[in-house]
Amino acid sequence: MRTVFRNNSPFLIPYALFLLAGAVLIIANTKAETHLEFNRFHNHFFDVFFQYLTYFGDGYIATLTVVVLLTVKFRYALITGLASIVSALITQILKHTIFSDVLRPAKFFEGLHDLYLVPNVENNLYNSFPSGHSTCAFALYFSIALIVENKAAKFFCILFALSIGYSRIYLSQHFFEDVYAGSLIGVVTTMIVYLLLRNSKAPWMGRSLRILKRTV
Repeated sequence: MRTVFRNNSPFLIPYALFLLAGAVLIIANTKAETHLEFNRFHNHFFDVFFQYLTYFGDGYIATLTVVVLLTVKFRYALITGLASIVSALITQILKHTIFSDVLRPAKFFEGLHDLYLVPNVENNLYNSFPSGHSTCAFALYFSIALIVENKAAKFFCILFALSIGYSRIYLSQHFFEDVYAGSLIGVVTTMIVYLLLRNSKAPWMGRSLRILKRTV
């Protein structure tokens, strides 16, 4: 366990700092106050940038990544696939049961505040907590961080995941708390899946589609 944390410190240390700073933010402010502060900062470049960046937290990207990893090693594809599926299930169950009445920013502020909404973005109104895109992004890019050995790549993974999480706030699809919770679900689920599968002795897990093609 210690080795896993040490080897992945370029991802986990920045993430721990995010959790700490985020906890302070959540305790110090209401979710409405925090969102309105974020909503003050916008310009045309970031309107376009975050519209496209947010798609990298989509399930389609996770699926494509798993397909690519099948050509590298089945173990990597299984870890990434299971982490993405299980974390997504947890988030969707929470969204539609316990937190089904939680409104998204566009609906929450309706009639209360003139929220800046990015043009050409269709804002969802319900099932805000937790953020599904954030869950997917953190599960996917933490899985990649656990797989790659390059420390710079691991650090890039956490920056990318955090940026996708922020895109959900920038686009007013989610509150900060939604992103915070989604990230926790993604990271914790991925860590559990990784620890369960990393030492599996099943011979097929070390193979890939390319190896299978050579043997056919």
